[in-house]
Amino acid sequence: MSSVPSAADNDDLPPPPRADAMTLALFVDVDGTLLDIAARPDTVVVDAWLPSTLRRLKARLDGALAPISGRPLHDIDGLLGLDGAAAGLHGAELRGPDGATLAAPIPHEGLAAARRCAVAAAASIPGLLVEDKGGAIALHYRAAPDAGLDVRRAAVAMLEAAGDGYELLHGRCVVELKPDTADKGAALAALMRIAPFAGRTPWMIGDDTTDEDAFAEVNARDGISIIVGRRRPTVARYGLAGPAAARAWLAALANATPPDTTS
Repeated sequence: MSSVPSAADNDDLPPPPRADAMTLALFVDVDGTLLDIAARPDTVVVDAWLPSTLRRLKARLDGALAPISGRPLHDIDGLLGLDGAAAGLHGAELRGPDGATLAAPIPHEGLAAARRCAVAAAASIPGLLVEDKGGAIALHYRAAPDAGLDVRRAAVAMLEAAGDGYELLHGRCVVELKPDTADKGAALAALMRIAPFAGRTPWMIGDDTTDEDAFAEVNARDGISIIVGRRRPTVARYGLAGPAAARAWLAALANATPPDTTS
């Protein structure tokens, strides 16, 4: 019996070269996957050709493409120029293909106290950046990598201030407070229940620990899970070297000639 391929076993195991767009449902993370990581979330650079390529690819997939990101939906829309299905805040925000709201974070009075903790932490930890996402709060310490322990302690204080209904999510040089009912795997599963995603084979491309739930969901559906970059361990079964390789792969898929089904 052949073993299941794993990106953990081979850093250079690219996804299958020919993907049948008629059967594929594509889910893509944003930062670290479509876009190179920047020092600050508001300084990322979007290649000029990327939004039009994503729109062309989405049309080729008959609409079965959705970004799934930790960013809020309004940020995702502004960066990628896509409409329709998308998940923001790790799935706490979920929008259907028709633009309808499928999920939204519920305002919680504990978030105000958590914000105060975050602001206090930024004042005491040089280089710490607070990203207030509305329904979630992220502490970025890329500019202060040696402050990881202090940041994690500040995040625990933030969680205690927020109260029930929240959890901490750890990523690359970031700790985020988010609703505990939201994860990318659940968001992906929700979209897979509706057209045009339903009945297709899911593919998920992501880079961080925050994408592991989506990788696991895709694997359970016999789909294709693709990690971008060298982070290990992972449950992803395929790998791409970095965001540039991911963008190139997506561009190739968008421009591929559909298979001849008449013969």
